[in-house]
Amino acid sequence: MRYLLLFITAFFFITATDGAVIPSSKDPVQHPVANLFIPYEFVSNLKIKEAEKLLGRKMKLKEKLAFKAFQWKIKKGYYPIKGKEIDGRGKTAMILGIIAVAALFIPYVSIASIPCAILAIIFGNQAKKINPNDGQAKAGVVLGWVAIGLLILALILVVAILASGGFWFG
Repeated sequence: MRYLLLFITAFFFITATDGAVIPSSKDPVQHPVANLFIPYEFVSNLKIKEAEKLLGRKMKLKEKLAFKAFQWKIKKGYYPIKGKEIDGRGKTAMILGIIAVAALFIPYVSIASIPCAILAIIFGNQAKKINPNDGQAKAGVVLGWVAIGLLILALILVVAILASGGFWFG
């Protein structure tokens, strides 16, 4: 197990920098690890046989299970996404959700909460597809649905008051 952890740690330190392996002009075949942008993708797509080949020995059952668990964690998104995928959709969704909920309690501005809530849900779901662990995106989606629910509840209350002929107010 120690050897596998040592291999994974060394692998990430070696592949974390660009140009870790510089091919010579005599050798046209490049090392497959040299041009990786995200080393997690390389590890998540490795087969056990390929990992054993990189290690230079057969892995024990415990090491194979640990390797598969590590790959599963990578594929489920337990590690941060770096690069182009990070954008402001999660933050935008959260801000729009806050605006949607706050606008419900301001007269004549409550109409603006409908598009804000819808946009918060859309941007939040898009950001959650990119990064499932984005807390701001989750908050934006929840606030958007809360704003829509409160708006529907307010409309039901207004319809009930108007249908009763306004007898509640004496």
